[in-house]
Parts: sequence; C-alpha cells; structure tokens
Amino acid sequence: MKTIICSPPTRARYDEKIVEVFLHTYDEGRFAGCPEWLPQNRKNVEVIATSPDGTRLAIEHTRIFAFDGHMEQEAILRPIAEQLEFLRLPELSGKWVQVWFKPNFIGTLLRRHSQIVQDQLVKFLTERLPTIPPSLHQPHHFSIPIPIPAGKCPIVELDIEVWENMNINPPICVSGLLPRGRRLDSLVEHALETKLQKLVDADADTKFLLIDMPSHTDSDIAVVSVIRGLGGRFSLLPKVNEIVFARTFGFKSEGYIFFRMWNPRTQGWSDFINAQMERTASQA
Repeated sequence: MKTIICSPPTRARYDEKIVEVFLHTYDEGRFAGCPEWLPQNRKNVEVIATSPDGTRLAIEHTRIFAFDGHMEQEAILRPIAEQLEFLRLPELSGKWVQVWFKPNFIGTLLRRHSQIVQDQLVKFLTERLPTIPPSLHQPHHFSIPIPIPAGKCPIVELDIEVWENMNINPPICVSGLLPRGRRLDSLVEHALETKLQKLVDADADTKFLLIDMPSHTDSDIAVVSVIRGLGGRFSLLPKVNEIVFARTFGFKSEGYIFFRMWNPRTQGWSDFINAQMERTASQA
C-alpha cells in the first residue's frame, strides 16, 4: 500500500471531492492538473482529466449503500471499530492491520453486553496482534469466546490481515463484510446498468468506475464477487480499465480515504492507496 499526503479537496459537491482526492493520489497525481468537471444535469461522467502527455482519463462516481438492516449493523460495529482503531501497540510499528468482522457478527444476546464485547476484543487484539505474522491478502481467522453473565460464552468471528513495511495512521482498520443477498446484488447490478454506458461513451483513453463505500459495513470483496457473477451480462464491463473502490468512512472525521483498484479484465487487484489529507494549522 502507498500512503500519499494530499491537500484537502476544493470541490463543493461531495462526489467531486472524492474524485478530486483520487486524482491527486493516483499515478503520482499526473491527472490532477487539468480536470474538466462535467455538468451532471446531463448524461456525463464526473470528470475527464488530462495528463501532461495528453492521455485522457474519465471517472464516473457511484455509491453503494450496504444491505437491508445495514444501519443497525453499522450502529453496532462503529463503537467497536472506534475503540479498536484507537489501539497503539509498539510491537506493530511499521505494520498495518486490517480486522474484518463477519456479517451479523453479534447476535441478540451479545448486543445486551456491548461493553463486555468491546473489552474482550481489545484484550484479544492487544495480546494476539503482536504474534500474528504478516500475511498480505492471506487473512488469519479467529473465533473469540466472549464470557458473559449466567455462564454463557458466545463466539465472535473475525479475520485479520497484517501488512508489513507500512506507515499508516490509524495503524488498525476495522471493517465489516457485506452479506450476499438480493439487495446487494440488485444495487451492484443497478450501478452497472446506469454507469457503464456513459463511461464507455466518454471521450477518454482510460476509463475508471469509482465506487464509493461510505460505511464500516461495506465490503469491496463482496461487491467484486457480485460483479464477477454478473460479468457475463454486461458486455461493456471489459471496456472499463479499473474499478476503484473508495472506502470513505474516515474521510469527514479523520481525513483519510482508502482506494483499492480492481481490473475487470484480469480479475485482479492492483493499487492500494491510503490518501491522507494534510492537516491545517488549526487541526494540528
């Protein structure tokens, strides 16, 4: 993963802010100097940006909101994510940790003991994270017993990836995994139906579809799984050079976005970028 520090975006529209940050971070910012923001009251992509050598890049932005009940799951996951991401362990210096919770990872019983869940997860990660070997794209699975009153001990399941040679803040990133289901499938299908044609029609050499994922419970892995399953129905998909996933849940509060790119032609992941906004004097 590359960490790139960039100035806060200047555009007024939220969609354009996310695209502007991506332009400043992608390919050393070579497309950031001359963006042409197109009017959105007509069938246009978000922007066409031209590099110094004349290469034209078209980007179309869309947003996918999780799944039925995602607001409830987000409310459950957010305080846990905030507490775990606050951890600072000296043994993790130069490493970056991703923690992935399974869909509906807390049942009704554990919801009544949320503080116990948080305390046990902090205890587990504090003890175990320093012992987990780096595992790029190879998550380690854990089942964590949560002892609660009345002698019961439900399990919380999660996956952990540890990346080495990283200098990312926060050093721990907590996310949920979207469950597969008709709602997610229909949202992805709708995004492809409404975005691909205008992207392919754009007067550009390179074409990116940027999918904004604004909550902890969003999962680029789940969306790619849906796209793979729908690929045969969308003949225009191979004409898109990259699908860019923008995980924006930390953008407004902490000033960072994770960009991850997936190539629909090769079916492989490529760049992984951590975009950090520069802090102003008043924020320092």
